[in-house]
Amino acid sequence: MCHRGVSDDDSLINDPKMPNRLFPATSSFVRCILALMLFATAYSNSPNAVFASDLRRNAIVEAVERVRPSVVSIHGHKTVLEIASRKVSDATRKVNGMGTGVIVDPRGYIVTNHHVVDGVARIQVTMADQKTVIAKLVAKDPKIDLAIIKIPSEGTLPTIKIGTSRDLMTGESVIAIGNAYGYDHTVTVGIISALHRTVQVSEVQDYQNLIQTDASINPGNSGGPLLNIDGDLIGINVAVRVGAQGIGFALPVDEVMEIASKLLSIRRMESRWHGIQGISRVSDQGHEFVVSNVKKDSPAGKSGLKAGDVIKRIGKTDVERALDVERALLGQTAGEEIDVIVRRDGQSFRAQMELASISRRTATERPYLVAVGTAGRTHEYQSISTADLSIPRRFESYGCPSRKSDGIAGHPP
Repeated sequence: MCHRGVSDDDSLINDPKMPNRLFPATSSFVRCILALMLFATAYSNSPNAVFASDLRRNAIVEAVERVRPSVVSIHGHKTVLEIASRKVSDATRKVNGMGTGVIVDPRGYIVTNHHVVDGVARIQVTMADQKTVIAKLVAKDPKIDLAIIKIPSEGTLPTIKIGTSRDLMTGESVIAIGNAYGYDHTVTVGIISALHRTVQVSEVQDYQNLIQTDASINPGNSGGPLLNIDGDLIGINVAVRVGAQGIGFALPVDEVMEIASKLLSIRRMESRWHGIQGISRVSDQGHEFVVSNVKKDSPAGKSGLKAGDVIKRIGKTDVERALDVERALLGQTAGEEIDVIVRRDGQSFRAQMELASISRRTATERPYLVAVGTAGRTHEYQSISTADLSIPRRFESYGCPSRKSDGIAGHPP
């Protein structure tokens, strides 16, 4: 028995010319219900579908979901030196390097460890959506073990939210995300076990003021984020104690961002300057960048900026730290007027600054952001892949090679 208004001819069901004949009075309503049912079915079958209770959707889940798009996996091949015994000559071998990075600028600038990309001719970066692109190395500081690479971007890329390492507490919860053993976006959790650790990974390389954590850090995690429970970046994972469980280390984010601002400075990248010196601080209004000094006859000095000013915005970029100043000015041409929003004595105003090219005279002066990175060979790492785990090490930086020496060697992620 058919409903009223429904034809007994079953062929009508498959007749594309008569889509509304089945339920002429309520066809729109029925189609809406059917569409909702199909959507619900498709969504429930999606691997990313989350029909979870509020108890399951905790702070860790939310932090990971926010940060994941800004974390990338790094792969590449490199040739490393095998230190042999006295009777056997040294030899080289090719290894698969792997690591992690975080996007700090929507144009595709990524912070990672230097040992992750050191010696890699073709740096492959895989995004959270599994798209793989080739990156180029734009700046490095081997001594601090940081590097900045850049990937091409067709639009605005998601960036990680940068926190601070000034207020960290021993015992607070942390989250590590990384390309562990090639398993991209692996999430581990733990606590801050200690602060201000010093770790020596070779006779020529040591790390100062590290964050120690028991969040699991494995080969491939190097260069990846250590987050607080709010999902803010508080450190860059860099090393582990080999042979131990739950002893990993991260570079504190405040130091990482300071070095990153030097690596991406417009003086270093584009031979231009602004003359601003300043510090980042945390106040009741959040992170802010305070001018500590303005170089005489500099673009900033000519614009009226002075010590004590709080720079809130440059162009279209909000400013919270020195890195934001450099990011905002990167790509701007000399002589172009740039709006600078400043707070002074509780009042906000707009200044206009024109960048200047570095003249022969200013090039010989001490730069605001000194060139970092040392010439020659400062330390050696050994790429850590699963094949490398038999090499004796006390500490290891993942993603790079380490060299055996008196029982001390290496790196992790």
